[in-house]
Amino acid sequence: MSILGQCPYCKGNVISKKFNTNGKQIKLYTCENAKKEYDESEQYVFTADSTCKFRVYSNAFLRWNKKSFSENEMRKLLREGQTVVRLHGRKGTGEYFKYVITHEEYGVSILWDEEVEQTA
Repeated sequence: MSILGQCPYCKGNVISKKFNTNGKQIKLYTCENAKKEYDESEQYVFTADSTCKFRVYSNAFLRWNKKSFSENEMRKLLREGQTVVRLHGRKGTGEYFKYVITHEEYGVSILWDEEVEQTA
């Protein structure tokens, strides 16, 4: 577990945790104040003492063929308020770059309408 930066919503520490799901290791970037547990109906819910909901899974961009959102990308996002990610089209054809920002409900959001200027 390592501290990656400050939560954009409650100013708590954002930490990285590793866990396995379906045989694959995934990282969870979460605010230390965003606590979850299983309730009686086997639902994974925020606890009563949870004061923040900021959580991002490292596989958040898998549907755009980006295998992992790295700790370095998360650090930059927390520090600068945005970062650039490289995404790929279907079946790995073509790559493109998009800005990612924090999103209170979903953790992160891609700015589809913004073009990333490439610098050499």
